[in-house]
This record gives sequence, C-alpha cells and structure tokens, in this order.
Amino acid sequence: MNYISARTHPYSVGYLDTAIEHLEQVLSLEGANSLFSKTYWRGRVVQALSTPGLAPCQHSRLQHLLDRIAQA
Repeated sequence: MNYISARTHPYSVGYLDTAIEHLEQVLSLEGANSLFSKTYWRGRVVQALSTPGLAPCQHSRLQHLLDRIAQA
C-alpha cells in the first residue's frame, strides 16, 4: 500500500463498521461542537465515505452523521 492511498482511504471495509460506531457514539454524546470542530468531524465522516466497497447501509449511516453535523 502506498502512502497516498493510505491517506485517501484510511478505513478498510472490515474496520469501517467499528469506525462508524465510534463516530455515532461521539457525535451523539458530545455533538459536533465538542473539543473538535464541525470541520474535523465532517472530514472524518467524508474519509469514511471514501472507503472502497462501502455497503449501502454504511453509506446511509455516514450520510446520517453528515446531516447531524450540519444541523449542530
């Protein structure tokens, strides 16, 4: 794996559900206005959305997180 692809796709499909769960927990408990900015959380979700092989249910969960960030 080269450095560029690792930066572009930091998540693997096998690890993505765990990452989504983490994002859902953090954003529901602390909200997008926590220690980190909305820009930070949006970036994390967008990175996850760029994962090759994303399942429709994963895409839906991530889109819901983007909506939550936008409303915060």
